[in-house]
Amino acid sequence: MEHSNVTDLNRTEILGDHEFIQVSDSHPYLVIFIGSASGHRYKLKRGKMTAGRSSQADITIDDRRISRIHCIFEWVGDTIMVADKGSTNGIFYDSKKVTSAVLLPGVPIQLGQSVMKIEYKDEAEIQAEETVLRKVSTDSLTGIFSRQHFDELASMEMAYACRHQQVVGVIMLDIDNFKHVLDTYDAQTGDFVITRFAEIINQTIRTEDLFGRYNDEEFVIMPRGVVTRADVFTLCERIRQAIKDHTFRFGEDSIQITVSLGYHLEKVKGRQPNEKQNFSSTG
Repeated sequence: MEHSNVTDLNRTEILGDHEFIQVSDSHPYLVIFIGSASGHRYKLKRGKMTAGRSSQADITIDDRRISRIHCIFEWVGDTIMVADKGSTNGIFYDSKKVTSAVLLPGVPIQLGQSVMKIEYKDEAEIQAEETVLRKVSTDSLTGIFSRQHFDELASMEMAYACRHQQVVGVIMLDIDNFKHVLDTYDAQTGDFVITRFAEIINQTIRTEDLFGRYNDEEFVIMPRGVVTRADVFTLCERIRQAIKDHTFRFGEDSIQITVSLGYHLEKVKGRQPNEKQNFSSTG
């Protein structure tokens, strides 16, 4: 009988002098765990940092119930405080509305529809969490939102539109005859076409629009903000033309594809008739 495994288990190797693993010091982060920016974290700096919806804030949080400059976080010594800056909806700390508070790690803070907390983390923890977040929220091939994460964000947009009786829209996209690309070339070429297709769409839509891979060669867009039928039709036409005009070159192969798009508009709590239209880039 072979005993090498037993011998190995009973033997402990000695660490060398240079094998000590350096772990960086923990640092305070503002971590959002509920809201449209769920999963985002912001590294706090000593002194004051403004937080709000404005791009001018030190911490920009994409939440329409947060004021442009909503509050200030201040880190002095071992204490981190938050103070309201005359925001519309105020600050809730540990479920109580406050104008200012000393923040303890793990206690929830609510700004608008976003809930966050202070956590102390080192760089190794941050890197590990970012890797997990990317895997969960993004499609591994294209880097855009996964279907699951898109659905979560779209649900929040729908909830906001429902409360404020706003029009919401969604655009579905499908690469025409994609099976023909796979049958004519190979899977690697198909992956290239999918990836390049997503890149072209990303360059065409606005930064704030939601864009996800729905299923294989199917994609979905939710335009954000004020949405009109004319805006959505124009966006669809721009996408259709961009794909039609592009030549997908992979190695020695040059491939032309087209895309079919369909959109739906609805005022969530109104009596306005739904607006629907389907059209194809082949037309």
